[in-house]
Amino acid sequence: MRKIFGKIGFVWFAAVFAGTFLLLYPFFFILLSRPAWYPLANRLRRVWAWIAVLLTFSVPNIIRMQNKFPKKCIFVANHTSYLDIIVLGLFAPSKMSFIGKRELANIPLFGIFFRTVDVAVNRESMKDAHKAFHQAKEKLDAGYSILIFPEGTIWNNTPELKAFKNGAFKMAIETKLPIVPVVFYNNFKILPDEKTEYYPSVIKCKIHRAIETGHLNIDDANQLKDEIYTLIRTDLIKNNVIHENNQ
Repeated sequence: MRKIFGKIGFVWFAAVFAGTFLLLYPFFFILLSRPAWYPLANRLRRVWAWIAVLLTFSVPNIIRMQNKFPKKCIFVANHTSYLDIIVLGLFAPSKMSFIGKRELANIPLFGIFFRTVDVAVNRESMKDAHKAFHQAKEKLDAGYSILIFPEGTIWNNTPELKAFKNGAFKMAIETKLPIVPVVFYNNFKILPDEKTEYYPSVIKCKIHRAIETGHLNIDDANQLKDEIYTLIRTDLIKNNVIHENNQ
């Protein structure tokens, strides 16, 4: 019975997600036609995210450990579900770029974000990953914050953390920008990856305080990566999402 409920929920979720996006697409198309208008497109994306979440009967519970984000920063989050991107849209600054896999740029209509304000990367290609790294730095130079999933993907052992990649932490140190860790607790239960199921619930998420990197050098990248990995994993353990003895 629960699975049937989940299947029905997914049909409704997909209809709301696609239907509201189609209604707003002409405005996205216009606002993403000029870089100067990208912040307005992101504001509209935030409105769309709130509409999509509320119409699918989920309630966001976002805990913020500080009231304001740094003017420019690098967000890093655990990646458990495609719902993560929507939830990030609920609070993302207007000058924000997401870094995601190349396939997102090929999605009809929705891919327009990853061909404009966001950055698409082919993680299987070192050359393409290097190019995306420089595109992300260009976004930062233009005054944007960026969001990276340092696990690189949603993997089979979610919600346990996959080993983090170095890119976000090297970039933070090179640019002397703070890192803001974000923890998703239950998105993997609401919209399980690779399952056509959706279970409305309270969406639980925490935005940690910014971690400064101005005093670090590039040799500290691994230490910074381990520090933030431990912070996120400890938070997941504390909230009974994963168990301490799991690796």
